[in-house]
Amino acid sequence: MKTNVEEKEIGEIKGKVCFGCIDEWLFLWDKQSKECFFLELNSLSKVHLPPLPREFSIMNLQPFPRECSIMTAFTLSSYPNHPDCMVIFTGEKLDRRTPFTEEVTGFFVMYCRPHDEKWTKLPLYEPSKKKKKLPLHGVEDEDEQLLTGETCVILNNKLYTYSVFHVIVFDIPSLLAGQIDMRTIKAPMHTIYPLTDMVSTHLVESCGHVYLVRMYNYERGPIINMDIYCLDTSSDKWSRVDSIGERAFFLSHKCYTSVCAMDAGVSCNCIYYVPCSDEDERRIYKFCLDDNTMTFRSISIEHTEHESIFCWFVPRRTRKMIRDFSLSPTIVLNEDSDYKVLTEEKITRNTSRPWTDLPMRLFELLPQHVSLVDCVRLFAVCKAWNLTSDSIPKEKIWPWLLCQEKLDDTYKLLEPLNGEEYRTKIGLPSSVCPTQMLCSKDGWVVVHGGDHAMFMVNPMIQHVVKLPALTVFDENFHGITFTSVPTSPDCIVIGLFTDNIDVEIHVWHFGEEEWTFIFGDKIEFNIANTNPVFHHGEMYFLGEYGELGVFNPIEQTWDILINYTELVCLEGDSYFRGTHDRFLLELGEDLISVFKYNYLDYEIRVFKLDKVKIEWIELEDLAGWTLFLDPRSSFAKLSPHKSWSNKIFFTTIYSGTTKSTCASYCMESKRYEMNFCDTKKPLECVWLEPNLITKG
Repeated sequence: MKTNVEEKEIGEIKGKVCFGCIDEWLFLWDKQSKECFFLELNSLSKVHLPPLPREFSIMNLQPFPRECSIMTAFTLSSYPNHPDCMVIFTGEKLDRRTPFTEEVTGFFVMYCRPHDEKWTKLPLYEPSKKKKKLPLHGVEDEDEQLLTGETCVILNNKLYTYSVFHVIVFDIPSLLAGQIDMRTIKAPMHTIYPLTDMVSTHLVESCGHVYLVRMYNYERGPIINMDIYCLDTSSDKWSRVDSIGERAFFLSHKCYTSVCAMDAGVSCNCIYYVPCSDEDERRIYKFCLDDNTMTFRSISIEHTEHESIFCWFVPRRTRKMIRDFSLSPTIVLNEDSDYKVLTEEKITRNTSRPWTDLPMRLFELLPQHVSLVDCVRLFAVCKAWNLTSDSIPKEKIWPWLLCQEKLDDTYKLLEPLNGEEYRTKIGLPSSVCPTQMLCSKDGWVVVHGGDHAMFMVNPMIQHVVKLPALTVFDENFHGITFTSVPTSPDCIVIGLFTDNIDVEIHVWHFGEEEWTFIFGDKIEFNIANTNPVFHHGEMYFLGEYGELGVFNPIEQTWDILINYTELVCLEGDSYFRGTHDRFLLELGEDLISVFKYNYLDYEIRVFKLDKVKIEWIELEDLAGWTLFLDPRSSFAKLSPHKSWSNKIFFTTIYSGTTKSTCASYCMESKRYEMNFCDTKKPLECVWLEPNLITKG
């Protein structure tokens, strides 16, 4: 993704506030005269609209009036120069009692046509005046009636807007008649894990379909994930999708554009996004739905009074797309379910002696000279060879990165050091797809699918163990881990739920038919967005600022070992510059935590738990260990090669060489060994320790 910054001064824009851009039309407002109009950027022609009401304002306008109305989203029924064009706002009324507190006192829809003399405003809900509430069927909570979507869309004479947990559909002819005829559609549940505390929701109309796109971040930090759904308007059902065809979406604060990618000269099946930010550095994100990855570029923009307003202008042009069809060699694991049978039959026909006759001293030399995937096939030949699967060289059983490229059962395995790539199918039922990976350990991955289905899978040998449905899985789900492989009678899986006020713990034991609630209590700190860790029979939880809690599953007791500490906070660290990535893991017999900071050159700090003083001690090096970090699962391994030791690997992929390798940080030089702008981040991935053993 290339970015070039060019400055151009346009007199018609100077001194105006830009609400957004639809195709090549800018929606502008003069904050002094309240005049508003659309400006076509190529010809600089204008389409004038009625002046906005005097109480209308914008969030960043200073001084901020005590009472005002603001726009939450807007859309058009057609191009502004079309005679039947209709401009529609959704908005809210604010009462700002102090410079730091404000109260929403009402919601409204406002519309006009270019030839109208004034705007028509229809109140939806004004609690301060005790007018009738917005008639959201089945929605009683007032907080869920907030119009929180970044964008709204028009399709087939219907206006689609987003509120908390619902999409509200207004009938446009009824609005023109001064009435409110509407219905609600339940929005899809958040499916991203690890969970985040900030979500930006965008509705997009494209080729006669309504899409819902969510962007996820944590503590107003960088975007870390995205998902997209398409609405079946005949049944009001949402389906998660991994393709928008030959289109490209351009999203920003309060506006969107859907274009034919070939016409715009950009990659198809991609979403480009610029979030609202108060930072001088802006990020342009690109989400590629073909391989489910995210990349970004940073640009520096001079801070202005209305810095939060940033919109896309996509010139219409025809440009031949040059597509690269070159593919790196890959190996598909067991796409054909009869692969092993056919292979063994072929071997049997061409040999007169069974493979078990091969001397074991010769067989044990083979794993050193073949790839890990060939080791999988090697140990599958016969039972005697499978029993020797612990003879794989150490460098081959380092954690691999398991990535879900599509919403079906297809996964990619990436070797983080040498860049070897393989593809496999796990074997999950299609009815539970799409799925999300929650954590991994000992070569097994906990997977959550549709209808609350839960599985533990070993991707290397396509072994699937079904768990009871976790029916309480919702937005408060905050972590999961397990003690041992699911084929072992000692296996215990523990799930954590918290709203940062209360905590609940649910457990499943080997052989049981349902989950059991075992613990619930208040908590005194916010649990970080990283999975808990089993360490010497107890489960440890990391807090956002280095707190450490421990739960004993046998005694069912909860304790806080370390309270809030400023040790993990950098000078000047604030809500807007807080830590983004936090990791908790075992390093040998020790427990360590790792913090990666935002906007500060991604500084890394590593701490070890002093078990005597019960405090974090900062480490300057890893003493020959190598770390593999991800919020779902993190691992520490002693390096078999000096060149790999004292390094930290992340789930971000660097493609600056002939092979794709994982981004790394050197603890000795205190530097990253690549530029993050040259990387791409798989949106659904987890570290996996290869385990080729089928027995428990």
